[in-house]
Amino acid sequence: MVLAFLALVSILCAVPRNLVVVEVGTGTWCGYCPGAAMGCHDLLENGHAVAIIKNHNGDPYANTYSNARNTFYGITGYPTANFDGQNPSVGGSGTQSMYSNYLPKVNSRLAVPSHFNLSATGSTNNGQMNLEVTVSKPEDDTNTNIKLHVVITETDIPQVWFNQTHVDNVNRLMLPDQNGTAINLATGGSSTHNFSFTPGATWNIGKLELVIFLQNMTTKEILQGKKYSLPGLTGALPVNTTTLNFPEAYVTGSSTMNFTITNFFDSAATGTITSSNPVFTVNPSTFNIAGGQNQAFTVTFAPTAAQNYTGTLTINSNLVNHPSITVNLAGTGFINNAPVAQNVTISGPPVIHQYLSSSYTFYDADENTEGSTTIQWYRVVGGQNQAITNATLAQYKTTPEDLTYAIVCGITPRDQHGMAGATAYSTPIGPIEPLPAPQNFTAQETDPGTVVCNWQRPLHFQGRGFVGYRVYRNGLTVSTITNPNNTTFTDTWLLDGTYTYYVVSLFNDPMMVSAPSNEVTVIIGESSNDEDVAQVIHSITASPNPFNSVTSFAIRGKANDQVSINIFNIKGQIVKSLSTNLDQNGNAGLNWNAIDNAGNNLPNGIYFYRMTSSEKQFSGRLILAR
Repeated sequence: MVLAFLALVSILCAVPRNLVVVEVGTGTWCGYCPGAAMGCHDLLENGHAVAIIKNHNGDPYANTYSNARNTFYGITGYPTANFDGQNPSVGGSGTQSMYSNYLPKVNSRLAVPSHFNLSATGSTNNGQMNLEVTVSKPEDDTNTNIKLHVVITETDIPQVWFNQTHVDNVNRLMLPDQNGTAINLATGGSSTHNFSFTPGATWNIGKLELVIFLQNMTTKEILQGKKYSLPGLTGALPVNTTTLNFPEAYVTGSSTMNFTITNFFDSAATGTITSSNPVFTVNPSTFNIAGGQNQAFTVTFAPTAAQNYTGTLTINSNLVNHPSITVNLAGTGFINNAPVAQNVTISGPPVIHQYLSSSYTFYDADENTEGSTTIQWYRVVGGQNQAITNATLAQYKTTPEDLTYAIVCGITPRDQHGMAGATAYSTPIGPIEPLPAPQNFTAQETDPGTVVCNWQRPLHFQGRGFVGYRVYRNGLTVSTITNPNNTTFTDTWLLDGTYTYYVVSLFNDPMMVSAPSNEVTVIIGESSNDEDVAQVIHSITASPNPFNSVTSFAIRGKANDQVSINIFNIKGQIVKSLSTNLDQNGNAGLNWNAIDNAGNNLPNGIYFYRMTSSEKQFSGRLILAR
């Protein structure tokens, strides 16, 4: 009975354990360590009373302190997690959180009472952080060889490793060093210990945490622990700057700068921001920042005259230790003339899948240098410029969507200060055409069994952009010519018969061929009444093509023959029918003004024609682009 009573009294008098100190031996090289990182993250996210310390090994975050702690625990396998220095959990996962493994060990340690109290206060002076840690022993305790350890950790450090993007709770520093401070207190006694340090230049002050704990260095059991937001404890200023000196801004223009407010404490921080000078505005002007989070604010300087300006932002809030913060502002306004884009031109063939290049001259009356000038390419649709999506570079490669439309380039000049001038537009180029076929194709028998074909280079490609030709006889390839300057082909050893020839242009980037040239039919070896008769050449050409008002058909065939031309839209519907008779030399001409059989003007687009005579039938393509 007496023993039971004493045990009950001991439990009732015991000091509650503040939290469980979870120390993890880890490394960004370790393929199983992401599971430990996720497990620790889940403990914190689910609100469990833990302080996490990651002791890195063999990576850029390892240091004297982390290596000493891993050695102290005799860690040989990574990851290894110790819970209040006890109950090690060895191993991890590359993809799964270790939360379910860690939580029972946390709960087990939280149930163990303590006999010590820990507390800390702090201050900041000229970048140096000062800490005052108090240890008290309100109850009897039999532990010996006790040391106080003071650890600075940093969280949210960008680092891509396996499936992780950050490292958290990194052991950055131990005070006074990795060996700790000896504690030897009588029951009811207390001691205070002072520490000072300067944070590393690369450390994010807003992400630093102070973890303090007492440890039996013989049994390795941690007897009590506590953690603090370090910037909150030391009264660190929650704004990242108290001065914003703006670069010069021109009158009617503006420049912007940002600052950040960090809430170092757990409860929400709310407040307002006001400006003493209307040329300085802040957005947003109110805030509600959750505990442990931060928010960025944009300050805009918009001068109304050429002069120097000063002002202040006043931040009134419930930020702990800093209910009112002043940010000093300064900027200079100046007069700036808008730059001009001159001589905007487009060069290149107005053909599908080809590159068009823009050029212009930048002029600035103030002799400012050119800044981020913007470029935009447009299609001319119904007389209006329509911006082409993502066409904002100096070069533009035409697409099938551009067919039959003219192209315009717009240049909006900007000087070094960001001032924009009026957009200047090029003269339209186009309309954009299909890949052009060779021009003026002819074929004739020069010697028995020999046909010579001749043609001219395609329009727009006088020296660039295409790689040669392919000659067809009766629909089959008879020659591929890879020299664009070779515009003739001789077909030999032909038997008596009828042969129809045409040629196409070959292009690269991408590899494509043009539509066929006009077709020419050559008859070899035919005679009438034992008398040689003149060879009849059948052909039809349309020019201009593309056209904007009228195109002319030039027809060759049998003398006095009747010919008809049907014109189709892309649905295969006949929209216009024409007919005529060839003269005594076998020639005729017809004009078409893009009006259909009902007398209506036809819309821009692609059309097809088919000419039919008593002996031949030819087809081709037309492009109407008003």
